[in-house]
Amino acid sequence: MRTDLVATTLEQRIVSAQSRLDEAGLLATLQALVQIPSVFDPALPDGNEQAAADLVGTLLDEWGIGYRRRDVAPNRPNIVADIVGTRPGSVLVFEGHTDVVTAGDRAAWTIDPFAGEIRDRRLYGRGACDMKGGLTAMLFAARALHESGSDFAGTIRLAILADEEGLMRGAKAFVADDELDGVTAALVCEPEGDRVCIAQKGAIRLRVALTGRMAHGAMPEEAANPVAALGEVISRCQVLEREIQAEHPPHPLLGTFYLTPTVALAGEREQGNVIPGTAELLLDIRTTPANDHAAIVERVSAAIASAVATVDGVAHKIDVVDDRPATETDAGDPIVQAVVAAHEAETGATPPFGGVPGSTDGTIFWAATRVPLVTYGPGITTLPHQADEYVDLDEVVRYARTYIAAALRYFDQMERGGE
Repeated sequence: MRTDLVATTLEQRIVSAQSRLDEAGLLATLQALVQIPSVFDPALPDGNEQAAADLVGTLLDEWGIGYRRRDVAPNRPNIVADIVGTRPGSVLVFEGHTDVVTAGDRAAWTIDPFAGEIRDRRLYGRGACDMKGGLTAMLFAARALHESGSDFAGTIRLAILADEEGLMRGAKAFVADDELDGVTAALVCEPEGDRVCIAQKGAIRLRVALTGRMAHGAMPEEAANPVAALGEVISRCQVLEREIQAEHPPHPLLGTFYLTPTVALAGEREQGNVIPGTAELLLDIRTTPANDHAAIVERVSAAIASAVATVDGVAHKIDVVDDRPATETDAGDPIVQAVVAAHEAETGATPPFGGVPGSTDGTIFWAATRVPLVTYGPGITTLPHQADEYVDLDEVVRYARTYIAAALRYFDQMERGGE
């Protein structure tokens, strides 16, 4: 078969599918999703992702696309849908999450964080950038491919997941439900500022509980002071961070290893004359592919034990709250090349490769099967979780068009043997 005819046919299919993109519907749906405050708060009856998932389910029903829905926690649904091509082939996941972080200090916002207000082609609101813009773009890209006849060899699996901002229960349930079986690549639609991210930092979260003996502040000899032990632990962790950083050069896309104390709790502010009986420390550890997680946990645990031993009478307990590996996909992988080519065709520019400084649901996928991952979505990388969060509407449309082209290019390449 002549490759120029194959390329022409591919380009025609891309143009045909992109012509089916409902841009007005995409932007209206994005606004409606941002207006749903899908912040997890167990104290509120609607403090979950259910309403956002309901909206997505209604859309899929209207489009005639079947889906699987199940709660990964009460009122916290995953929705998974397959768009099956006309020919068997590879399985490509498009992933997005429905939960958002809290608005934080409302006084820091110049607009209502859940009004979905549009100014100068920017839609403002909590979750607009992280990541309802990418979520909506991938949904409408899949719909356009479906309505254009699904002329490709493979399956697009839409993973609309809960709890990405928490413990990633949605991604873990997706894996546990065998939804990753047979998947050959995943496109995580998080905001990355036109970078094609082929690596993500890993994350280990540790909780250190310190138990001592309570006493009057005027009689410290009667106490076993967990606050003093907490300070020793933090100091030892800072030393260990520098040691591990010196052992490995910075990763070209991800930078360096970090061991960061993020929460320190002890005593009561109104009880400054009391040595408390307990203290707690949370550690946020960020790794690169060069760092072995089991070895890191062992070294941190040893450093903590050594630090606590300097304070008589204090005991400690360490819990691993979460463990997400660093990821790295080869730049020559078909999914990477498909996204790069689609971006170039849409923008006329070659995108830079990048690394995700945090972790996404993709880290859970990687831990399960080492599936090739690309993180690529609309929005400024540093904007999530800030006041006056926004996403550019024209950019969301552009990404939807690029997702269409990337999927078709990926399936075409895989059908021809992944060359």
